[in-house]
Amino acid sequence: MRYSPRHYRAATGVVVVGLVAAVVPLTATPVSAHRKDYGQKWSNFSYHHVTGYNDQWQQPMTRAPQRWSEHARVALRNASGANCNVKVGRYSSSGYGHYYSYHVNGGSTGCYITLNARTIAAEASRFQNFVHSVFTHELGHALSLGHNERGDSIMCKCRNRNTMTRRQSHDNSDVTDYYTTGYTRKF
Repeated sequence: MRYSPRHYRAATGVVVVGLVAAVVPLTATPVSAHRKDYGQKWSNFSYHHVTGYNDQWQQPMTRAPQRWSEHARVALRNASGANCNVKVGRYSSSGYGHYYSYHVNGGSTGCYITLNARTIAAEASRFQNFVHSVFTHELGHALSLGHNERGDSIMCKCRNRNTMTRRQSHDNSDVTDYYTTGYTRKF
């Protein structure tokens, strides 16, 4: 085949486009990668948990929403009759906690958060920290945060639940990205 500058340029363009297409998936992470569309529509929702738990449970269950509320775009408050209910129980599942969302009243979102006393008691070496970490994580789901693989995030399943109890900078930036200053979810 005879050398043709036109063929050379076309072949070079195909190679460059092919390289870019191969590299972009390895380096680009979409903004919505950790987002859950089924979280609460507002970041100022009310939750309700049954009172009467002993201090080992009550203190971390009080601190977790307070700490989320320190974020400028989050305001969680405990209120009876709230659409988001929190319950501790002994469940057969292997998880420490779970977030479930549902729709009520023509589309407003409600939720249940369960904390598994059976698995938490079996695994925790610092019980209150562990409960605090699990509840903070599940509230993160209510704030539309999904799981991620960052060890420096409360939303990482790999975190040390005995030591990491607070939302981290990555979690803060996700909440800032997802909610407006009026507490309304952007998506």
